[in-house]
Amino acid sequence: MRRERHDKKSKIAIVAIAASAGGVTAIRKVLSGLPGNFPAPILCLQHLNPSETNVLAQVLQLRTELTVRWAHDGEQLTAGVVYVCPPGHYFVVHANGTISLAAQASKHGWHHGVNHFFESVAQSYADRAVVIVMTGTGKGGAEGVRAVSAQHGIVLAQDQASSVADGMPLAAIATGCVDQVLSREAIASLLVSLVCEGKPLSKAQVSNKRSSQSTRLPISPTLLDALENVLERAIAMHRTDMGYIHLFQRQTCTLELAVQRGFDPALIDNMQTVSIGEDSPCVRALRGGETVIVEDIEVAPNFAPHRAIAAASGYRAVQSTPLTSRTGSLVGVLSTHFRQPRRFLQWEMKLLDMHARHAADLIELFQAEKVG
Repeated sequence: MRRERHDKKSKIAIVAIAASAGGVTAIRKVLSGLPGNFPAPILCLQHLNPSETNVLAQVLQLRTELTVRWAHDGEQLTAGVVYVCPPGHYFVVHANGTISLAAQASKHGWHHGVNHFFESVAQSYADRAVVIVMTGTGKGGAEGVRAVSAQHGIVLAQDQASSVADGMPLAAIATGCVDQVLSREAIASLLVSLVCEGKPLSKAQVSNKRSSQSTRLPISPTLLDALENVLERAIAMHRTDMGYIHLFQRQTCTLELAVQRGFDPALIDNMQTVSIGEDSPCVRALRGGETVIVEDIEVAPNFAPHRAIAAASGYRAVQSTPLTSRTGSLVGVLSTHFRQPRRFLQWEMKLLDMHARHAADLIELFQAEKVG
């Protein structure tokens, strides 16, 4: 399907992103909030292991209307395309709108590569560039943002609270060259304001609306990132677009929402805190210690009290699987929801058990660290 062109109102001609630990989820958050007709190319330099087969471009493509693909040496940049740098390389951007892929000199070359990448953006695009330093370890990019700032480009950094690792953004902030520090959820709205709407930074709007996947629980960004990835895989496996993970709070005997996807933000309060006295699928799964499946909520008699919420949310079937630690403790529930009545195959349930096992291990690990 042909994509409509965006009427470019801004002088911004390139967006450059660099990230390391936790960057995949963070970059996906940004890309998912941008329109498919975004009027500038986006270059993503994510720290990758050169020795492993990588599907980063395919993973990023899952939740964005933009075209995402691996970058090629010497190609011309195109608006609305996200270019992912191959492992073991970094971007060199040229003033004629082409890119080169330079090999990293050593195992520590990635951090130097971020600086060279940003410096080339500064030299080639000057005040027509936006660079973003996202979650990551080390100090990669600090020298590069100085070069961008010196050329009057815009420098953004992810905030500490939403970063899995804060080394890179804090190093950038310490230079005094960062124009705004933002949560990963707020970056997309600022880019839309700057690049699509052509507003100057001083008047650009940042959405402070709570993310549809956010939680009121005091969860570390690392655990939040891991749980979002688990939920994403479970949703993809079930070929749906809705689901959530609740964590069990023993002190209050409630299930508290950790991550969710696909639900209207206005309806999240209905699922934020669930008392174990309720008769919902997630609570029944927790109490019974086994998966609860409702193939069609319209005909399930014990789902009658929840039909109005289900109708408002737009789902007709649900499964809830308890998350059990290695020691046998119940730590949460993983649920996926479906817009049509649904029957489950045996292989699907086996895979779901694997995802639930992984999620429970992650929760138990972080709870143990918190206690320790």
